[in-house]
Parts: sequence; C-alpha cells; structure tokens
Amino acid sequence: MLKTVVGSYPVVKGKPESISDKVKNFFGKYDEYEFSIKKALDDQLNVGIDVLSDGQIRGDMVEIFVNNMYGFEGRRVVSRVEFVKPITLNDIKYSLRYISSKNSKKGIKGIITGPSTLASSLRIENYYSDNKDEDLIYDLARALNKEALSIQNHVKMIQIDEPILSTGMYDLEIGKKAVDILTDGINVPTAMHVCGNVVKIFDELNQFNVDILDHEFASCKQNLEILAKIEKKVGFGCINTKLKSVDTVDEVKELILEGIEIYANNNNKFGTLNDSIIIDPDCGMRLLPLDVARAKLGNMVLAASEIEKEIH
Repeated sequence: MLKTVVGSYPVVKGKPESISDKVKNFFGKYDEYEFSIKKALDDQLNVGIDVLSDGQIRGDMVEIFVNNMYGFEGRRVVSRVEFVKPITLNDIKYSLRYISSKNSKKGIKGIITGPSTLASSLRIENYYSDNKDEDLIYDLARALNKEALSIQNHVKMIQIDEPILSTGMYDLEIGKKAVDILTDGINVPTAMHVCGNVVKIFDELNQFNVDILDHEFASCKQNLEILAKIEKKVGFGCINTKLKSVDTVDEVKELILEGIEIYANNNNKFGTLNDSIIIDPDCGMRLLPLDVARAKLGNMVLAASEIEKEIH
C-alpha cells in the first residue's frame, strides 16, 4: 500500500549558520523556509513515506495561492483572478533535488487548494458578485489548471484540497465543473481531499473527475460506509490529526483492516488492494507539535507495513 501525507507539516524556520548562508542572508537571499522543507522531508523519509510533501511551509492553504496570483490584495479580490507564474514549482524542484540523493525511489506530491475552497476564504471587493460567484470559481480553476500543468512533470500525483465541499456551503455541481477545468490536460494521477463527514454527498463526489478520493476515517468513522460504493481508488486517512496524542500502531491497524474488509467487498475496486488503497493521515499536520507529527506518521507506516506482511 502506497503511504503518503495530506500535505502540511509543522514549520521550523532555519537560521543562517554556515558562511554561505550568512552571506546569502547579508544580501537578502537566505531562505529561512528551506530548513523547514528539509525537516519535513527528512521526517517523512525516515519513517518510510513513499510520496512526500514539501510540508506546505510558506503559509496556510489559502495564502500560498492567493499571495501569488493576480487579482488579490491579501485575501481581498480586487480584480479578475489570473495565473501569473508557477507557485509551488520551485519548492517541488528543491524537494526532488534533496530526496534524490537519499532515495531515488521516492517522489513528491503536488498539492493545490481547490477553487471552491479558495473562493470560500475570500472577500470580494471588485469584479465578482460574491465569493460563490460561478465566474470567480471557474477563473480560480483556470488559474489553478495552469499551476497543475506547470508541476505535473515533476510530481507523482496532484492532490486537490476541497474541504469546503463537505460543509454544504458550496454547490457540488459547480465544484465538479471547476475540478473538470482544473484537471484538464493533467497526465499524472489526481486526488481530491475532502475532510469531514462526506456520507451524504458521496454519490456526487464519486462522479468527480479525479482518480483518487481522499477522506478522513480516523476522526470520522461514519465515512467507512462510503467504501462499499466508491468507484475510485481511496486515500484512507487513518491518523487523527485533530488530536495531539499519538495514535497507536494497533489502533491504526484495526481501522485500516476494517476499511479493507468493506472495500474488498466492493465490486468496483481497482486491481489489488495494494494498488487501490493509499494510506495517509486524516488531514494536514501543520498545527501539531513536531514530535507528535513525526510519531503519528511513524506509527501509520508501521501499521500499514504490518498489514502488508500479514496479507501476503
């Protein structure tokens, strides 16, 4: 079973200590976030994650994107939203260079905050009627499609984060059309992460144009019932990222095995279970203490590895 992360990781900023870093800092070229990226990557590599994240360390899931597109002043929309230049590409390339010397089999995940979720966090001051305006959501999707196209040759998969869809606040048909726009021309596997209880909206989510549907099962066990009818591969969130206590290996194993049992009886499953179930935490880990985040990931990988040995 492929083991990955949802994306964010605790931020630990670096300080210029080497001579070269001090010189960079003198000229305003030192990047304090590179230390955070390396820390996130090292922790993921050390515990055995297969598809890694750069940790999304440059801001929250909204700031990373709105700070780098045209039409925004902070979270205020002041003009038509447009793509300017690749947003996450440099950190993805940096991550690939860093991990290539350590383990060439590992890969990086591209992570994009979805158009509906971005729209929900904005204050509209110009051009659009409000933050549910279809034109706004579709313009965001077109901009994010260019971002996806810019990174696809460097990543193992692209994940679209759309947590707002589980709240009922945004129209699912508009959300689906927006994801169609975002994924147009993408030639790597695509995943959509929707946290929260998705049972009532799952028939609609099942129809989204993505290869993998990623949901949380540790903090929302009601979601287990969707595994009986899912028509795609599943991102199986099995670590409760809302709690600062560390999930035990046995707890994680029990949850994964319960999910496997339901999923295995689903006639729509893809290939083998190992190909169809992707193991990850429920959500991002940015707000957790660093040692807790690392321990949670370690136990997740141990649990998945023990299950693989038992099944085979």
